Amino acid sequence: MKLSKKFITAGIVAALTMSVAASAFAAGLTVKAKKIHEGQVRVSTPIITGSEGGEKMDTLLTQMTTKNTVAEIYKYLSSDSQKITLDNYLDFTNGSPDPVKEGFALVKGSAFLVNAGFDKEQKELGKTKAAEKYNLDIDYTTYTVGDNLLSLTQRASAYTGGAHDNVNVTTLTVNPKTGEVYTLADMFVPGSDYKARLEMLIAIQQKGDNRLRERMGDTAVDYKKVTINGDEKFYLNSDLHDWGVYVVYNPGEVAPMAAGVQKFYIPIDTISDIINYDLK
Repeated sequence: MKLSKKFITAGIVAALTMSVAASAFAAGLTVKAKKIHEGQVRVSTPIITGSEGGEKMDTLLTQMTTKNTVAEIYKYLSSDSQKITLDNYLDFTNGSPDPVKEGFALVKGSAFLVNAGFDKEQKELGKTKAAEKYNLDIDYTTYTVGDNLLSLTQRASAYTGGAHDNVNVTTLTVNPKTGEVYTLADMFVPGSDYKARLEMLIAIQQKGDNRLRERMGDTAVDYKKVTINGDEKFYLNSDLHDWGVYVVYNPGEVAPMAAGVQKFYIPIDTISDIINYDLK
């Protein structure tokens, strides 16, 4: 990933935003939606084309995101006998003449089985009202789409009874030329004390959030202290107004379940001295 050091240096961001925006989003890489609907299971999963790595890389990138989609559906699949091993997902789909089509067929088939399971359980419990019906929704959002970097999230929301929906976010940041998947640690210069920097910035946000809540008469969130390991879920947002790294935690990880997904925004100008400009 080649990031313009001038662009992300504090003080001159505004002068170069338009040129950087053009370069970040004018690439040939395209992310479109493949939508699959099986009763109470609704899925929108990415189809990735036009990468610098060519058609084989397009297939690999699409397989990566489809695997994440399948993994979310499998959480609600009752019969283990219907599952393939996700560790062998690439081998399984590559055994088909069209791995992408095979992956989508797997999504559709597992979604069909999950929906059938939902119907069966609802009938057994006598849940027939619309508000009582189980559901699973999976969608994605792309935040950076370019020749050197693709960063997106997938969000799964399921209701299977209980007080609230179950929500899970998965992230993927990858090099579309090489297929290398980046970790949060890869975003920073080796040897830099990025962990302490992120922990400080996140703690400030947590404290600020609770001060605002108290000011507005709301209940403060019982946040846990965040310790950065370098393998956290994250995405890089190249939107001009929100340019930076977002560190993501699912419900219950750093805050009570009721507080939902937690996203902590790390603006580029707060990490410009330690961000890695030369991801290969």
